[in-house]
Amino acid sequence: MTNHKLSTDIIEFLTRQSTVDFLQVAHQFVALMETTDIEMTEFLKKSHSTLVYLYSAGHKLDEIPLKYSSAECDFDDDKLFDNRNAQLISEIGGDAFYYGIYDPTYKEDQDGKPESGWTIRDKEPSQGWLVDDFNDIYRDLKIELNKIDTLGSDQAVEDALWQLKWSFLNHWGLHCINAIRYLHYFCYDGKNVM
Repeated sequence: MTNHKLSTDIIEFLTRQSTVDFLQVAHQFVALMETTDIEMTEFLKKSHSTLVYLYSAGHKLDEIPLKYSSAECDFDDDKLFDNRNAQLISEIGGDAFYYGIYDPTYKEDQDGKPESGWTIRDKEPSQGWLVDDFNDIYRDLKIELNKIDTLGSDQAVEDALWQLKWSFLNHWGLHCINAIRYLHYFCYDGKNVM
């Protein structure tokens, strides 16, 4: 992190064990995605383990109350995203596609129509792509980690921590759980035992 003087409340949040644990595993995931000299079997094993820890740490990460940043904050994500993804996951080729249900909590009313908040697409089988899951997790994490590590102001750090939790709940967390499920079957269900 740069040497900006952070407020006591931001420092307190950064030093919480749940924040420390999350930031550590988020950095590990980003580093793994940027690794170029690793065999596929080892990459998949490490990816699976790291995603399990990442999901758990994202779940435990507290939501930071907004004091220094707001919806009006405008950080340039394209400048913050230094894409060094080695795209190793794409090497598994056609095996990177999987099937699933978009929302397993889908509910219908008595007439068989989607209940409020759901659409028919939520119950339809769909095809996922592990490459997309990894890319989205990587991008979401890398932008916010760079915001913390390079900008280092109260506004930037608070915004990054808030975005990391929000995105866990609404975006990268969903990709993470899909990737974990896929890798469990791929690695341990007798199809490709490592």
